[in-house]
Amino acid sequence: MAEGVRVPEDLTERLLLDQAADFSYMILGISILGLSSISLLFIGFLRMDEFWLRSVVMGGVCVCYLVIFRRAVLWLKRDHSSGPDAKAYFTVMVRLLVVLGIGWDIMLVMLMRHHNVGQLSLMYGIFVGCLATPVMVSPIACALAYWAPICVGIFFAALLADPFEPVAMLNLVAFMGLTGFCIFYVNSRLNERAVSAIRLEEKSEVIKLLLRDFEESASDWLWETNEALELQQVSQRLTQVAHRPVESFRGEFPRAMLGEIMNYDHRPGSPIDRLCRIIKEHSSFRDMVVPVLINGEERYWSLTGKPVLDKSGRFSGYHGVGSDITGQRRQQEQIAFLARHDSLTKLANRVLFSEMLHQACDNCEQTGFALLCLDLDHFKIVNDTLGHATGDGVLVSVAERLRGCIREFDIAARLGGDEFAIILVTEDPQEAAGIASRIIERVSRPYHFDGQMVQVGMSAGITMAPRDSRNPSGLMKNADLALYRAKAEGRGAWRLYDVEMDERQKDRRILQSALRQAVLRDEFRLEYQPLVDLADGRIIGAEALLRWQHPERGLLAPGEFIALAEEAGLIGQIGEWVLGQACREAAGWPEHVGIAVNLSPLQFRDSGLVEIIDRALAQGGLAPERLELEITETTMLETNSETVDALWQLHGRGVRIALDDFGTGYSSLSYLRRFPFDKIKIDRSFIRDLGYEKDDSSIILAIIGLAERMSMVVTAEGVETPKQAQILKAYGCGQAQGYLFSRPVPGVVFAQILEAGMLQHKWKPQVSQIGQVAAQ
Repeated sequence: MAEGVRVPEDLTERLLLDQAADFSYMILGISILGLSSISLLFIGFLRMDEFWLRSVVMGGVCVCYLVIFRRAVLWLKRDHSSGPDAKAYFTVMVRLLVVLGIGWDIMLVMLMRHHNVGQLSLMYGIFVGCLATPVMVSPIACALAYWAPICVGIFFAALLADPFEPVAMLNLVAFMGLTGFCIFYVNSRLNERAVSAIRLEEKSEVIKLLLRDFEESASDWLWETNEALELQQVSQRLTQVAHRPVESFRGEFPRAMLGEIMNYDHRPGSPIDRLCRIIKEHSSFRDMVVPVLINGEERYWSLTGKPVLDKSGRFSGYHGVGSDITGQRRQQEQIAFLARHDSLTKLANRVLFSEMLHQACDNCEQTGFALLCLDLDHFKIVNDTLGHATGDGVLVSVAERLRGCIREFDIAARLGGDEFAIILVTEDPQEAAGIASRIIERVSRPYHFDGQMVQVGMSAGITMAPRDSRNPSGLMKNADLALYRAKAEGRGAWRLYDVEMDERQKDRRILQSALRQAVLRDEFRLEYQPLVDLADGRIIGAEALLRWQHPERGLLAPGEFIALAEEAGLIGQIGEWVLGQACREAAGWPEHVGIAVNLSPLQFRDSGLVEIIDRALAQGGLAPERLELEITETTMLETNSETVDALWQLHGRGVRIALDDFGTGYSSLSYLRRFPFDKIKIDRSFIRDLGYEKDDSSIILAIIGLAERMSMVVTAEGVETPKQAQILKAYGCGQAQGYLFSRPVPGVVFAQILEAGMLQHKWKPQVSQIGQVAAQ
């Protein structure tokens, strides 16, 4: 039934049903028109011959029309129809239309036999009407079922015209051909359009289903307005998101959708202001983020809208989509915050601080400020001894105390590790110093974590802008120099930058450069300070002390260059040289005289420490029992399992381990048990006032008692008077060293002292003297 165009199989039934409905409506009109035409012919030929025969034929045609009419009405009244039903319907209609066409043929031939001149015009009009009627009929089978017999009947009827008119006949034949072509062409186009319409309708249904499913399952919603910008068909999803009834959305967009926020946020340039201007211009917008108030909570919606134009190009409303992006917005804000803030302390990080410092420098001529660089003292010890969790807790608490010490317009940042920085909006150095003092005092107060008391200190360096510098790098350098000075002078203090610090820093760089050359030029020397047995005054060993013979500055002590060597990464190379040189020189001394060498923290953490010492002993030809390694308490706190194993390996070889400067660091009995110490060296700060300060005597007695119980030897450092030596011997201290016995001397001189036994003549303790001092 769909001739003229190839119809997909999945659309055949749908097309048949649509054609059946369209055909039924069309045939109802054609039937009414046909009955009207027959009425005109009946009246026009009322007084002509063969009345009864003519009436019978006309009656038969009318009956055929009525049957067709009834069939069409019944089809339209059907509730459910199928493809086979439509095919059967068309089959019946084709037969009825063939009968109808034949009836018209008989009637037209009869009428042409008895017409007069006036009736001829009516007949030609009927001819044209009959030929044109099937042109708009579809399907084509029904059109041809009526058109073919009509063409035959009209042709023969025209031959009976009296007088016969060839021109009229020719026109009729041409019109027949035209109507036939139109039937085929129109049916083909109608079928194409019908198929396209069905496809479009199916797509529309799919789109509607998808949109409905989208609104039900997605977080987005669809919205549309009319030309008056009134919301139309408010979706259920929108009412759920807004927590408002449908009735509350009446009114003009965007006020109707956004609600009460429109009353508060209409500032020029605000998102709502921009949205209103776009709507007023009837422009499109995409992903416009606007705030809304929902039950008192500020949330964020993303709106997209496109203006809809009618056929004449006039604005007829908006179609768009909206979504609640509050979660995404807050995630983005969180990501942006974390990108510019320290994740642990929530202070500004280095990136944000750098931006703020640049901004402050740009405006420093109008608004001066102070830059503080701060560093925690002894924080690494907390991390290593109590764990990183406690260390993190300390950092968080420090950050809270920093916030409490500054004003809301000042900026605090954590630059990394235990480094902090603050921008103080002040041009007064005294005010900056006062705030720095307050920060140091508060940060140095004890912290309590899991029942443990933790204490750290803080040092600060201060520089002023624009006085000291106008650029960020210069200010950071100045503050770092001031911080370095504060740490070098005892920590737990602040220092204000001055030009001399820059000069000292330049001097340090020059000295560090010269230090690299000193390694290559063999400018280092060792001096030895004797270690004396207090019981008989004999020299039983010496401590090797490094000196640098600077070509311009003369002989430099370790305190002037060891820190530089550690910063330059030269301490390992220098330390290995010291070990080798000390072992070589000590090998030439009497066998009862040992050699003590200090290890720096960096040497102590070297994984190849055991191999270095083994090599020094082997190359120097020194017995391991004569080598003593001195390690400070602070160094002990920076150990790991590998370094502990290294100490035990060395101890197993016979190398003695001494704990240097005992009492000045973070003394703990736990590491006295953990490490294989053979000796404790009492720091010179306890010896200085010995005999005058009772507290120092008590501490020394406690240390000596502790060492005896743990089978360790005790050495007192910094002994300068016979009185101090006598008291120490009375207390049970076995060994001592200091200026009383000898200053540090070159190796050659020390060898001469050993040969001559000079110290025994210089100091011989008397029992009576010791008794008198002890009595005091």
